[in-house]
Amino acid sequence: MEASTSTSTSSSKAPASGGAGETPLPAPMPPPNAPPPFLVKTYDMVDDPSTDKIVSWGPGNNSFVVWDSAEFARDLLPKYFKHNNFSSFVRQLNTYGFRKVDPDRWEFANEGFLRGQKHLLKNISRRKPVHGQNQQQQQHGQNSSVGACVEVGKFGLEEEVERLKRDKNVLMQELVRLRQQQQATDSQLQSTVQRLQGMEQRQQQMMSFLAKAVNSPGFLAQFMQQQNDSSLRITEGNKKRRFKQDGISDEDSVGSSDGQIIKYEPSMNEAAKSNAQADHKTGFFT
Repeated sequence: MEASTSTSTSSSKAPASGGAGETPLPAPMPPPNAPPPFLVKTYDMVDDPSTDKIVSWGPGNNSFVVWDSAEFARDLLPKYFKHNNFSSFVRQLNTYGFRKVDPDRWEFANEGFLRGQKHLLKNISRRKPVHGQNQQQQQHGQNSSVGACVEVGKFGLEEEVERLKRDKNVLMQELVRLRQQQQATDSQLQSTVQRLQGMEQRQQQMMSFLAKAVNSPGFLAQFMQQQNDSSLRITEGNKKRRFKQDGISDEDSVGSSDGQIIKYEPSMNEAAKSNAQADHKTGFFT
């Protein structure tokens, strides 16, 4: 009887001594004003100086930049969030009101996410999703990494679209300017090529002329004689045109012995006789 009693007593105490039958303690509840765990983990991940090559604070300390999204998804996300889906991380940022501030890199900002001010995380609240939006994202957005690349959320989306439109207009104007510069450069290049061709032709002519002059000395003398003859003809033509402009005819001029042209002038007696005859005719002596 005592043995059975002791056996039952030991069997009833066995579960109490073993750890397998103990009820697990509930997880501690966070304080009412504590920030969400996602924001705390994201802040710690960004604030860690050992991972600045992958993710770090932005230049103004009011944003953070993911420098290497592939390494970020492979190494950091599993460490902090137990998954490696970068698109899911971007969507989670979207639900907390983060906006993408730079279209050329993964830079996100929020008014309550500032360097050295971790206490402001409690001011960031999770936005309530539109009815059916989460289901649609889960069905169509999980395998769409391209969609996540341009997804910035409704928060600030209109400003982002307007900014992208302005950037597009600026790029189009720059493209037009570059095309105009290219056309101007092409025309300048063509004119330069034409000048070079003309210079090459003149050089070839000069080389052929020098070759003829060297090979035949009489060619050079003949060329010089032709140049002298053409110079004389040009000089004579200029003299004739100058005499015609001055009103001198060939009859009023004679050539001197040394080849100079002398203008004919009447003598004084002949001039006096002609004047007297003119006065007599007009009745000057009557």
